[in-house]
Amino acid sequence: MTDIESLFRLQELDMECLALETALKELPVQKEIDESMERLSMLRERLNNANQELDGVRKEQKQGEWQIKDVTDTLTSISRKLYGGEVTNPREIENMRYRLDTLETAKNRLEENVIELMERAEALESEIARLDSEITQKEAQLAGLEDERDSEVASISGKLSDIKQDRERLRAQIPEPVLKRYDQLLRDRSGPVVVPIRGRICGGCHVELPSSIVILAKPNNSLVRCENCGRILCWLE
Repeated sequence: MTDIESLFRLQELDMECLALETALKELPVQKEIDESMERLSMLRERLNNANQELDGVRKEQKQGEWQIKDVTDTLTSISRKLYGGEVTNPREIENMRYRLDTLETAKNRLEENVIELMERAEALESEIARLDSEITQKEAQLAGLEDERDSEVASISGKLSDIKQDRERLRAQIPEPVLKRYDQLLRDRSGPVVVPIRGRICGGCHVELPSSIVILAKPNNSLVRCENCGRILCWLE
């Protein structure tokens, strides 16, 4: 293999490295992982909010139950006095009956509020159970996606490592001046810098080459560049 043919092969290895490095950065499964993690974050936030709301509802329910007990105790005490014969003054009896009616109304409102709070607590408990289940499912899916990603990364990284080793071995066989020209061209332009001659056409810019250039390039034993685009020419049988 001549130096120019080695250079052409080096370019192929460089392009394979670039393709694999791009594949590592742009794994399709990584997008699924990112979306799954975003969904999980949202679900966990909703779960946290639901748990906090449930705590508040339960505290409010307990306070309501304590208030009902206090009102019930007061009702019992007043009823005992009213109907136990302890009070005989008509005006006082009337005031106590009025107070009983007021307390009964307050107790009814409290009981209705407690029932609403119980229903709200049940709804929140159901929502929390649903969120817990969905989070568990999403976590399992995420673990599977991460396993898939890790497997793909390992596979691509292994291929990339092998190609880089081949690349370094090949670079060691190419003369330093030829490598420097190749590396400089890579820095100066995008895409292939070592191109095949197709008939008499430059494989880079597709311009017809002078016969003298083709003759010089055909042995592949010297660095010949296209006069139009400056790429290194390689004759392929």
